[in-house]
Amino acid sequence: MLTLLFVLLALAIILEVISFKRDPDMIELDFSVSTLCTEPGEPFHTLAIVENGSRIPLSYLAVVESYPSGANIPEDMIFRRRQDEILVKKICRVKARQRKRLILETSVSKRGVHIINGDAIEFGDFLGFQEYSKKIYFSRREVVVYPERLSAPDLSDALGRFYGDIAARRFLIRDPILTVGCREYTGREPMKEIHWLQSARRSELMVREFDYTRQLSASVILGVDEIEVKDEEGLDLCCSAVRSVCEKLADAGVSVSFFTNSRLMRIHGKEFWKCDVSAGHTGTLLEGLGRVTCYSKGTLNALLEFAMLNSDYDAAFVVVLPANDSRGAEAVNILRSKSGRETLLIQMGEVRVES
Repeated sequence: MLTLLFVLLALAIILEVISFKRDPDMIELDFSVSTLCTEPGEPFHTLAIVENGSRIPLSYLAVVESYPSGANIPEDMIFRRRQDEILVKKICRVKARQRKRLILETSVSKRGVHIINGDAIEFGDFLGFQEYSKKIYFSRREVVVYPERLSAPDLSDALGRFYGDIAARRFLIRDPILTVGCREYTGREPMKEIHWLQSARRSELMVREFDYTRQLSASVILGVDEIEVKDEEGLDLCCSAVRSVCEKLADAGVSVSFFTNSRLMRIHGKEFWKCDVSAGHTGTLLEGLGRVTCYSKGTLNALLEFAMLNSDYDAAFVVVLPANDSRGAEAVNILRSKSGRETLLIQMGEVRVES
């Protein structure tokens, strides 16, 4: 028994001495995330690939990763909070010349641009007396979380009435040459639209069904110059309202353009930001809303002037403003009088709508 203990002790000493000869540069880490943009609260994965390029196995290796403070971390993970981030430690053993994949499922509910990255690799000697750390650089990854959809009955009702107003204008701009068919006369159509030949054949009044000369269009405008820096909830609420408005209009067949004077995080540009939206093609809009900040490139008046010049000639306007914007209504009235088009003002807080 004494001989066996001596052999084991000698073996442990040999392995301990060998473990001191590990070269940290032979340990490589590749860090990635499964998605760059996501819905709030929707799970996604982070993947750390650790590669031991040496011939010496690692009995203890920990990958330390940094997550935003609002990330959901599984309870069975080892983590600690540091300032505005969560440090998660993934522990494993890696054989010589082996590559290991470490996966973690997480989610973030708050809108915005969130940074996730590999922070460091920690490994120790064979007997666990000492611990070494290798800092990881250039593994920074960002995930853009979209704003939530806003569920507000007042907003839905006002938007429904507004859409009805702009849809009614379609009847004023139809091309009578483009006749796509006939339907029964309801009593509300003008007499000039009655198709007398078809009426005689069917022994009842029939009216022509016309095609439209152009698609309905609307410009949705978000002004952030009156939002306070610390009012993150107010900014998130405005972004949620914009998302809901744009999606509902696009689903109804309206061609939508979005304008904002916000400085989008990590997107540089000299002018106000604009993107086009259609049903099923909202990715650019949602990413932009996820990057919206309270810092503005210009005033609301300048933004409205820019939107009027860069919209379709007959586009309607929907202006979304924060609750504390006291000068917004006046600016929107100027836009309404200058353009002569339907204009809807949505002021957040308790969703107050003016049309």
